Amino acid sequence: MLIRINPAMQWGAVFSVPAVVVDQYIKLASPEQIRTLLWVLRHAAEQPTTEQAAKALHCTEESMCEYIAFWQQKEILLTDLPAVVQPAKEAFAAPAVKKELPDLPESKPTAAEILQRIGEHPELDFLFKEAQKKFGRTIGYDGQCTLLLMHDRYGLPIDVILILIEYCAEVRKTSNAYIAAMGKSWGQEEIDTIEKAAEKIEELHRCNGLWKQLAATAGLSAPTPTAVQSEYLRAWSIELGFDFDMISLAYEEMSNHCRKMSFAYMNKVLRNWAAKGLKTPQDVAEDNRRFREKKQQDDDESPASYDIDEMEHRLLHGPIIYKKND
Repeated sequence: MLIRINPAMQWGAVFSVPAVVVDQYIKLASPEQIRTLLWVLRHAAEQPTTEQAAKALHCTEESMCEYIAFWQQKEILLTDLPAVVQPAKEAFAAPAVKKELPDLPESKPTAAEILQRIGEHPELDFLFKEAQKKFGRTIGYDGQCTLLLMHDRYGLPIDVILILIEYCAEVRKTSNAYIAAMGKSWGQEEIDTIEKAAEKIEELHRCNGLWKQLAATAGLSAPTPTAVQSEYLRAWSIELGFDFDMISLAYEEMSNHCRKMSFAYMNKVLRNWAAKGLKTPQDVAEDNRRFREKKQQDDDESPASYDIDEMEHRLLHGPIIYKKND
């Protein structure tokens, strides 16, 4: 279906929206942040205050400051307050130690309580509807409970949950159990901003790409890795900095010693290489060459302290001694 603007529309006053807003941030920004930006752009010539914006959009000034701060960080809007600068992170740095969170409780809010929450917080209704669009099905009462409890118990903001469900839809894992497990993991890693969520998605995509290569090499049929396998891939590629060539080499090493696929064995191999500072297959080959040469040299310099022929003769011709049981 094509979409076009009605040429008969009475335009009246118009205002501009930066293209970058649509190109980069429309999926990341929450509905409230989008509404805030549109209102500010419409009244830009008046240089409105956060108090005026909050009154016009029927929210608290504290909430409005948070919405404005998002666009200030993206350098779309300016205020008379300094922007909150996030400390620079090393690319794909190892995550901090996770805090422990319990599973979602079995006791759930009633349908009436959910309706009340939606009335108080319309963004929840937007979340439920977006989840249904992404999954191509109704999420029902159980799905609403899962998303609501993730927000309440794990502290995940609505915009972060939207990014999470978009990823779940992308990898076609949309069961409530999988979504809840991901929500718990993100809560433990304190992924509570869209910037952190975007970094996490990039990390997951990188691991999924490695999985496809490894699955093709090892003949694995699963389209995506398990949570444990993802953690191994994350550690190898991000924490240790290995590319697929090194992971593939570790797979070959594992295949020579194990009858079944063993990520634990591959992990030992890769961590051993990392400890030695080996980063490429050429480094591994050179390390193996040095090891063989040293072993040969040690064997040449340390001859056996016994005569093999003499030992063989004794084994074949020596007297057989029987010991009497006491």
